[in-house]
Amino acid sequence: MIRLLVLSISALMTLSAGAAGAAELTVKVAGKPTPQVHADLVDAAKTICREDLDGVTFAADLMPYCVREVTRTAIAKVRRPELIAYDKAYGRSAYLVKISR
Repeated sequence: MIRLLVLSISALMTLSAGAAGAAELTVKVAGKPTPQVHADLVDAAKTICREDLDGVTFAADLMPYCVREVTRTAIAKVRRPELIAYDKAYGRSAYLVKISR
């Protein structure tokens, strides 16, 4: 069973003039319920996207899309069917609520 998940994102978009560095964060997923794992992944994705989009002109507009894609990439790496189902059912509202805070 996967105990840790490492989220990473490389050059997110080519919109920025400079080369974007890869950000990486470790999220513990062992023994946590699915909603908590999803919330932790969204929070980690938000942190990564903030770092990656720092200085980008339309960062606020791009943030929800970045968080969604980073979270979905992490969920695909975890490969837990209940997490995939949870993301499909509640993902959209989770991304918007988490970002607006």
